[in-house]
Amino acid sequence: MTGLAALAGMGHGGRGTGRFGLLLRILSLASCLFPLAPEAQVRRVEILNADYVEVTTDTAGVVRRLVGDVRLRQDTTFLRSDRAVYYESRGEVVMDGAVRILSGRDTLTAAAVTYDSNTKTAVASGAVRLGDGESVVLAPTATYDSRAEIAAFTGGGRILHRGAVLTSAEGTYSSARRVAEFAGPVTLEDSSGVLTAARGTYDADVRRADFAGDVRLRRPDAALDADSVVYFRRTERARAYGRVVLQRVGDDGAVERAADAPADSSRRTLLFGETLLFDGQAETASARGEPGRDPLLLTLRADSTGRVDSTLARAPRIDAARLVVGADTSTVIVMGGGARVWERRLAAVADSARFVRQPGDSLRVDLDRLGLFGARRPSVWADGSQLTGDSLFASVRGGAVDSLRVLGRAFAARLDSTLGRLQQIAGGRMLGLFDDDDLRTLGVGPNAQVVYYRASPDGLLAGAEELSADTLAFRFEDGELRELAGYRGIQGTTYGATVVPDDPRLPGFAYTPDAPTRAALLGDGWEVGWLDQYGPALGLPPPDDGDPPPLPEDAPEATGE
Repeated sequence: MTGLAALAGMGHGGRGTGRFGLLLRILSLASCLFPLAPEAQVRRVEILNADYVEVTTDTAGVVRRLVGDVRLRQDTTFLRSDRAVYYESRGEVVMDGAVRILSGRDTLTAAAVTYDSNTKTAVASGAVRLGDGESVVLAPTATYDSRAEIAAFTGGGRILHRGAVLTSAEGTYSSARRVAEFAGPVTLEDSSGVLTAARGTYDADVRRADFAGDVRLRRPDAALDADSVVYFRRTERARAYGRVVLQRVGDDGAVERAADAPADSSRRTLLFGETLLFDGQAETASARGEPGRDPLLLTLRADSTGRVDSTLARAPRIDAARLVVGADTSTVIVMGGGARVWERRLAAVADSARFVRQPGDSLRVDLDRLGLFGARRPSVWADGSQLTGDSLFASVRGGAVDSLRVLGRAFAARLDSTLGRLQQIAGGRMLGLFDDDDLRTLGVGPNAQVVYYRASPDGLLAGAEELSADTLAFRFEDGELRELAGYRGIQGTTYGATVVPDDPRLPGFAYTPDAPTRAALLGDGWEVGWLDQYGPALGLPPPDDGDPPPLPEDAPEATGE
């Protein structure tokens, strides 16, 4: 033997050579236990520490079993555990016991991990936790790609981010993009409410959730359902799309799913549309429809007997807000682009409308106020009469019509069902006062005019009266005129039965039998299906209940200035 081989093979032949051979064997063992990877082999796993190492070789190659404070490194990825088995030839490390992986800003902990050094991927199980300093992923099992900085979890997982908890059966989280994606049902819960959907994504940087598929947002004072929702946690704003239903409840009540809510639980406002913007902090909502289908507004109020009164409205644009003035809270709804309104006591049409609901308390009853505006002169149908003017204002107090005011080119028409003639009143302004939904008095002026037809006891036309004055005052009982008084500038004409004008029309004449009905406003769209399913729980009557009887088809129909 010559050279190093000879020196290494000198057993006990010499004291110095024996010690040198022993040193060579120790160095050879150390190189096996702790390989020093050259720069060209940065993908290899480096063993930094272990309390105990056992090296074996078989058909699978070199296998290193490490026990106690195991510390490994691959490039900038550090791995720690209580125990590990390193299969060097296939680049796989199986770790268990307090496993901890650090890669960049990510830290993964788990009970057990199988790490593939070729793909830099860790398959973790047992109380998996991954944090990046902003978000934390918790799951029973997960796969972590340290190169792409993406974790995929299955078996049910949670993501915690700045007061929010996102829960799903499976999903992924990219710490590089700070974006979570959920392929299955997902729930987002924070201090403002709970958002659920069939699937969705969450951007942690801007705290934005893009959820789709049966989306539901539940807050203490509101509930939102839609096909898809974009929700911003910082501002509590939501953009909802597709079959949107927003429920707001008054009197600080709690919103439950409609199917579970008692019929007379509270006052409610429901807004249906194809798109809706909701601001939870400002307590506002704006709904829009689609061509041929306007948004639908539905307000509900239970009276003392448990009967639920409803108000319906449609318009191309509906904006709702909750207005707080001192201790009073009111719901304000503005409709534009052509509004149609219906409730049990009255119906209305206008270019635009403003509805204010002020709930009552122990000292006062509820008060609803409706303002109607527009160049096409809005109209109101109430107590069998149609009122038209430049602007109209109606108030409903305690569930009953309280007053009607008409400003500018005021005109009122009422069809006499016995004579088939239109009773007409015109003037600059009108004020009608009601008692238990029945018109009791009506004041008209200035430039007040009236055409009134008289009937004989057998129901035939007996004559007519035309009267004008600066102001006129009417008193009604049981829907019939009982008293008429004029003030200043009174002029009049009395007609006998044979000389009554055929079709006199006062200034500002406007009359149509086509008052909005409940059924017409509801239509036959998806809103009807929703109300069919959940309406009974809200105490809603059937779709054909509550509409006033239609006016005769041969009634005169015209508008004039």
